[in-house]
Amino acid sequence: MPVSPIEPNDEPDDPGWQPQRRPPRERDQALNGTTRRWLRALPPRRRPLRLCVDHPRVANRIAWCWSDPQLVDQVLDDLLVDRRGGRRGFAPAIVRELRRLREYNDQHRVEMQPEGLWQAVTRIVGLG
Repeated sequence: MPVSPIEPNDEPDDPGWQPQRRPPRERDQALNGTTRRWLRALPPRRRPLRLCVDHPRVANRIAWCWSDPQLVDQVLDDLLVDRRGGRRGFAPAIVRELRRLREYNDQHRVEMQPEGLWQAVTRIVGLG
């Protein structure tokens, strides 16, 4: 079964999934300190401002996972890809922000990967 990107539609959420969701809490309606620090650390053009306004709970989740490259990649993928079928998805502006975050995460993590011993030796010796 192919996986398709989540696109917005006018269908209501499948009520069968509602019991599996954690009930919203008051603190889900605002950005926490971790998320505000994460936003300030991002380049201005990569900051998901619409996401933070419209879905602070999701922004908090991404910020909490940001220090783990594999986990945040999985979280962003789960937000962008509909594996259940029939999900409403996010507004197009938020989808664009999530995609920009995923691109930034991919680029940033490649640049931040530690250099291995062999790579360092070949760079220093001039073989690479």
